[in-house]
Amino acid sequence: MDVLMPQLGETVAEGKIVKWFKQAGEAVKPGENLFEIETDKTSMEVPAIAAGTLSDIRFQVGEVAKVGAVVAVIAGAGGAASAEIRPAPTVNASTKLQSPFAPAKAGAQAEPKKELGPRFRGDERGRAQAPEQTNIGARDFAYPDMSPWREVRTPERNYGPAKLGTGTYVTPLARRLASERGIDLNRVSGSGPHGRIVAADIAAAPRAIEAAPAAAQFYLVADVEIGRLLVMRDEAKAAGVEFSIGDFAVKAWAAALRRANPQAGSDVALVLDSDGRRVTRIIRDAAGKTLTAIARQTREPDDGAPSVSAVTAVRVLAAPGIREFSSIVTAPFTSVLALGEPRRAPVEAADGGVRFVSQMTVTLSCEPRAIDDTQAAALLAVFKSLVENPVTALI
Repeated sequence: MDVLMPQLGETVAEGKIVKWFKQAGEAVKPGENLFEIETDKTSMEVPAIAAGTLSDIRFQVGEVAKVGAVVAVIAGAGGAASAEIRPAPTVNASTKLQSPFAPAKAGAQAEPKKELGPRFRGDERGRAQAPEQTNIGARDFAYPDMSPWREVRTPERNYGPAKLGTGTYVTPLARRLASERGIDLNRVSGSGPHGRIVAADIAAAPRAIEAAPAAAQFYLVADVEIGRLLVMRDEAKAAGVEFSIGDFAVKAWAAALRRANPQAGSDVALVLDSDGRRVTRIIRDAAGKTLTAIARQTREPDDGAPSVSAVTAVRVLAAPGIREFSSIVTAPFTSVLALGEPRRAPVEAADGGVRFVSQMTVTLSCEPRAIDDTQAAALLAVFKSLVENPVTALI
């Protein structure tokens, strides 16, 4: 038996094979899915309508077949036929089929006119009938309608509703592409009939930042010497002024942002852990504030969720022993600078020997649609220089 490429619409001339559920040589039963096809208008799973062995697959996954083309062959027994479809009589040497155009024999009673079943009428009249009227219970497979020309609906594979809240319709292929590429369909203008969104519209649509997956972010890592910073911190503490490495990182990061773009704002969020929960402090115009003012502001009592105006943040993790970590960038931030725990680390000396230094590993997480890797690398290099020479961050 030849398995044909079905037509999913009057204007559809071909379909793409996206999956085979059976392999060549495997047995198939009526009702078992053979393959899945996809067009710009719809997608469906095509079941077998006869039992046998899938002897040949003529179109592989990813290939496009014209409507009516033989995509596979089922060999062997055809299985039990349904009550609506009767097998053709066997023709042999002792049996002759009467021509439908031959006149009826005298006295023969005319055969009553038979009405086509709902599978061949193309309507839904047979749906409401009871099982005993449709003979469904007599079938040996679960599907009530095995016509390969009828769409098999699979809502869980539709990648979202076909109709948006705005009333715009979206084709199955467009929904699938939008889901895979992280595109917000509400931001896409449809070019199809009556404004329908089609696959070509997805290819031309920009990806929304809020829909970007975490895998789309990129990360830059740098080891920063903090020996001079620790000395300055100890001297300030002896003079009655206390600040943390996180406080200084906010100042240095804001200074790096201001030097990269003097017209840009320098609001920086400090994200830290307090009493077992995450707390966000917004330091506005951190580049213009003194280190003492920043340290005082980060220690103010938490009065609830702040009004976030910063687009970048410094993240300090309270867990000890974490050498480095990467923060996931979430709205409204477009970059996060994560500070690892300070440590003593061996480095190569100028004479080729080994010396130990105080070091901290920082990881910069970036949203690529807000900042590219070249800009991010330049910012991180300036930050590293300011931390390793802390006085330069204060002038």
